Amino acid sequence: MDPAHSALQPASHGKDIVHVDASVAPLVPKFMTNRKNEVTTMQAALAAQDFETVRTVAHGMKGAGGSYGFDRITEMAATIEHAAKSDVGATIGTGLNGLGSYLKQVDVIFDEDVSGV
Repeated sequence: MDPAHSALQPASHGKDIVHVDASVAPLVPKFMTNRKNEVTTMQAALAAQDFETVRTVAHGMKGAGGSYGFDRITEMAATIEHAAKSDVGATIGTGLNGLGSYLKQVDVIFDEDVSGV
């Protein structure tokens, strides 16, 4: 399986677990709601063949994912963004389905910062 395709798929072993710094715990519910809303926005844009909106939203999501420790969101959004730049609707649709599934099943564990920084 090529790396771009694997970035589109949620983990097959059940729920993914993401460890997030406890300092952002109050922000995570809204963050996740916003990502789910963005998937809906991109699905509507894809249906309208509006690849530029898909690209723009995916680009923002790509940056936001890593900021909160959700590297998988960043990976999946990057793949969607790349497909939108190339107007590849089928790949975008697959990516959005995978991303939507991931957002529904991911579990978050909040860790205290033990680095002492």
